[in-house]
Formats: sequence, C-alpha cells, structure tokens
Amino acid sequence: MLKQRRKPAWILFVLIQAFLGSCIGIFALSGYQIERLPAATYINDINIGGLDFQEASVVLNDYNDLLMRKGRVEIAVNHDRYTISYDQIDGRMDVDETLDKIFNELSGNSINHLVVGENARTVHEPVVVFNTGKLSAEIENIFSQYGREPVSDSYRIENGRLVYTPEISGIRADYTALERRITAHIHSLSQEALVIEQDDPEIFVAFSSDNGEDKEAFKFIVSSAHIRLAETDRNEEEGILEGLNGSIIPSGEMVQLSKMLDLSGLTLEGRQDLVNRTATAVYQAFLPIEGITPVNRRPSEMVLPYSEPGLEAVISGENGDLVLENSTGQTLMLLCEIRDKSLHCYVISPENIPSGVLVAHKKDVVEPPVIYSVNSDLKKGETRIVTEGREGFTIHVERVIGNDRGTLYTDRYDPVSRVVEVGDSPLQKGSK
Repeated sequence: MLKQRRKPAWILFVLIQAFLGSCIGIFALSGYQIERLPAATYINDINIGGLDFQEASVVLNDYNDLLMRKGRVEIAVNHDRYTISYDQIDGRMDVDETLDKIFNELSGNSINHLVVGENARTVHEPVVVFNTGKLSAEIENIFSQYGREPVSDSYRIENGRLVYTPEISGIRADYTALERRITAHIHSLSQEALVIEQDDPEIFVAFSSDNGEDKEAFKFIVSSAHIRLAETDRNEEEGILEGLNGSIIPSGEMVQLSKMLDLSGLTLEGRQDLVNRTATAVYQAFLPIEGITPVNRRPSEMVLPYSEPGLEAVISGENGDLVLENSTGQTLMLLCEIRDKSLHCYVISPENIPSGVLVAHKKDVVEPPVIYSVNSDLKKGETRIVTEGREGFTIHVERVIGNDRGTLYTDRYDPVSRVVEVGDSPLQKGSK
C-alpha cells in the first residue's frame, strides 16, 4: 500500500523537471541572436536569405545605389501620368536600419522559425527615408491642377421666368491623404504606377462655398418693369446688366444705384441717356412694392419719351443717385435681362409680399405762354412756329395694391414757352 502511494509523487516530480527544462530551453531560444538570415528571407522582392549582416548590407547597398539613380514614383491620374524621381525627394533605403530591424525581429522569433521551418518565406518592408518637404511640394505641384473652386448657386431671368441653378461643389485634393498613400507606395519600393482615380472621395474632397450658412431661397417675382433702350453700344448694355444682376438688398437697407453701377462718365455720348433709362427701370420695378420708399430720386425737368411723367428717375447733378429704402421685412434681389431692345428689371423675394401698380394723375394743367419774335424775312401777316412749347402740369403718383390706394408724392413740370416768328410785331397792331 505504501509503494503505490509514492508513484504519483515521482511522476509529478518528473513532469515538473521536464516543464522547467522546456522553459529554460524556450528562454534560451528567446535570447538567441541569429548570425545568418533564413534561406527564404526577402525585402519585398529582394532575396537576402542565407546572408549575414555584412553580406546582406552589400546586396542592399548595391540595390540602393540603383534606386537612388533610377528609382521613381510613378503616379497615374486617369490618363495623366507623373513621375517623381527618388533624387527629387532625396529618397533612399536606410540599409543599416532595415537590417537591424530584420535581424532583431527574426532573432526574437526563433521559436516560430523552429516550428515553421527554415525554408518558410518571410517578407519584410525596408526602412525608406526621404525629404517629406520635397515630397509635399511635388504632390502639391501635381495635384493642385485637379482642384476647382465651387460655383455658387445663382438666379437669372430667361424670357421673364425665374431660373435657379444649384451650387456646383468645389474639389480640393486632400494632401494629407495623398502623402499617406504615396509614402506607403514608396516604402513598397514598387516601380509600378500608383493609380489614383479622380473620383476617389478620400483623395478628392468636395466642398461648398457657403461655410455652413443657411441661404435664403428666392422664389417669387414680386414686381417688374421694363424701359425701351435707345441705340447704344452692346458692351455698355452688358456692363449695365452685370452691375444690376444679383444685387441683394436686405430689409432695412437701401437700394442704391451708385453701389450697382459706375455713375461717372455721364458726359460720354449716350451714357447719360442709358443710365437714366436704367435708373427709371429700376425705380419702376421697386416702387410698386409695399414697404419701398423713395429716399433720393430726382425727376426730369421735362417729359421723357420712354417714361410716363412722374415715374422717371434721372441721374444728374454732382451727387446724382437713386436711393430707395427697403422696409418690406424681406430680403430683395434685383435681376435683369435685355430683351426686345428693352431693359427688363425684376424684384425677387423669398416670400410673396404685397405689390401693386403705380398710377400717375395729371392735374393743374397750365397752357404754355407764347413768345413772339419778329422776323424781317417774313411777310406781313406770315407766321412760323419755332418751338411748340409744352404745357405745365402737376403729377400725383399713387401706389395701388388691391383695394388700397395711397399717394406717394407729387411732381411738378413747368410749362415751356411756345415761340412763334411773325412778319410784323403783334404788339404794333392797332397802335398809332
């Protein structure tokens, strides 16, 4: 009975000794430093198996010399190809660092090699060094051409219809992502082209111009007007359109023509007339809207051929301008087009606001006085009209919105004398 009890104790002792021996062996292998690389050791496609540190250094230095002379990074973007030579970025393999890393790694994994065998293929990445600043400059030089600025959303008028064009996003290259991807390609020592698709969202990032701000959407044409244009230079007309189109007038601010157009140079032929017709079109487009008040508007001294009296606005004098106050409670936009030789102006708003029509009432008509002038070339009793003259009158301008009617202002037009030439003075008739 006593002998049978001692056997398990001896067996346990033997097992403990075996375990301790195994541990000692494992620890010994863990600290083992290899002198030569296993037969199937590669740096990417370069076989350095069976070589010691110095022999592997010779092989890699030879390859490094070739790499620095002829190595390149080829980048393909769609059909475009670009090359960055290793020389441009001071690129090379750090041979000592690469081999130190491999020898240390394999020495620390001696047990693994013992298990999988000497001929198991191991592939290691080289330590490649280069000037990151030079690489960044080359990347920016290549990829900056693929960026584009965003095109803001826009409104325009086509044949009296409001047309909205949504924003087109801009594209910018993510240079951080590009550097990361190209750096990985360099470390692979691959001489194959690195393909980057132009629709790759990681590389080419879409961005907007609105900076996250909410924009008002203009939906309603609340008022419009048109004025016939005289024969003018087409470039002048285009300049007028460019200045007016898209002007934004927030509520509480002023519609001011001098902020839209250059009002200088009015002495140039046709310029004064074009500016006055433009001012009149803008004036007649805004004034029917409830909440629009004239602040600086000058009437003409005479009736104009393109506008009903009382509804014109002329730019004259040293500080001539057209200024209207926007108290509508809405942001307004001015859009224009030239169609059928007329300047058409439209006022656009995010919300439909009250607007009506302008009515000009002529009152207090005064006949023109007659001035007689004696012309010796005329026979007695013969007359000739030199100028017809013009009656004087008062214009009361009203804004009518639905059933509401309100007087805005009164304009007065002085009479212009009628000049008549006669053969003898009418003052002498009946005199002795």
